[in-house]
Amino acid sequence: MTDESQKIKKEINDGLDDLEKGHKLSRFEGLLKLSRLMSGSLSIRDIRKKAQSHIKKLIECENVLIYAFDEDDKTLSYAHFVNHDEIIETVQIDENTFVGSSAHFQASLKIDEEDNDIRIKRVIEHVQAMNPRSLLVVPLVFNGELLGVIQAINSLNRNFNSEDVEFAEAVAVQLTPIIQNANLYEKLHKQFIQVVEALADTITKKDSYTGGHTKRVAHFAKKIGEQMSLTWDEMNDLKLSAVLHDIGKIGIEDKILKKSAALTDEEFLIMRDHPRLGYEILKNVDSLSRVIDGMRYHHERPDGKGYPYGLKGDEIPTIAMIISVADTFDAMISTRPYRKGLPPMIAYQEIIDHSGTQFSEDVVTAFENWFKSTKMYAPNRLDSKKKAS
Repeated sequence: MTDESQKIKKEINDGLDDLEKGHKLSRFEGLLKLSRLMSGSLSIRDIRKKAQSHIKKLIECENVLIYAFDEDDKTLSYAHFVNHDEIIETVQIDENTFVGSSAHFQASLKIDEEDNDIRIKRVIEHVQAMNPRSLLVVPLVFNGELLGVIQAINSLNRNFNSEDVEFAEAVAVQLTPIIQNANLYEKLHKQFIQVVEALADTITKKDSYTGGHTKRVAHFAKKIGEQMSLTWDEMNDLKLSAVLHDIGKIGIEDKILKKSAALTDEEFLIMRDHPRLGYEILKNVDSLSRVIDGMRYHHERPDGKGYPYGLKGDEIPTIAMIISVADTFDAMISTRPYRKGLPPMIAYQEIIDHSGTQFSEDVVTAFENWFKSTKMYAPNRLDSKKKAS
């Protein structure tokens, strides 16, 4: 080989070394960025979503899924959404599937395109649609306890190599304590919600209608909130506010609360005070500070004609306005001893007709979008009612 040829070969090799070093440096920078990205969140769903997107770029593959370990069922699960509906697919922890094997042995595994491993076809439906050809799975283990599995699908470089495995394992090391903290926070939060629901359930002991009403309002409020793309924290605050929105009725006399006939004007004035009574009951609970205003102001109106404070427009928190629509809708469709509930389509139209005056326009739009996706939506029934009248 001539000196010139050797020189060219050395320059090529040096260039390749520089490229490889640059590639590794870029990946290390990606690892640092992942740590910063995850450190500020306690939402396990938010953490998984951000991590999946970032790991996909870091490992250079088409898709990444993060499975969660279910302590009760001893399975792995992956949750995804289809038209706002959550779909949960599970994987058994055994040697029959690739993801299950990784969890079972707590080991990193990979399948290349040419391996013809039968487990490459034994994947959840969500992954089947991705036409998996090469797979890399890494377990998430914290202090010997399984938390989940990272699954990388279809390397952009045809097959995953040893460096991909190395960086995937480095990601797992960074991710496990973050997921563990989020899991602990979620457990505490669930316990807190259970305590709040037990508190709200005390009103059921006084008035069975209010108890069922509270559950339905919480459901309707959640559906409206999902249409408004609220954050994880805002959705949690909405749920708690909805559960607690009538807690002030504990302070209303039984003869008014349980009355089987329509309230008199005087009795209605007393009943109108329940949002303020609820505030008085909960105002010193620091952990409910973000939740209380949703409960306190759920009978306020954008036009200022609400109660008990007469707030207007933007003075009313969004969460309170969501509960207002959910509360009013359920009240209209519910049958009471002194009146029959309205058909859902009539109640729906009432909400639409009072957009901007009694209800927030943005919230009504979200309510309308959700309602039209339900079986309750039947415009032909509304048209027949109009013709009959």
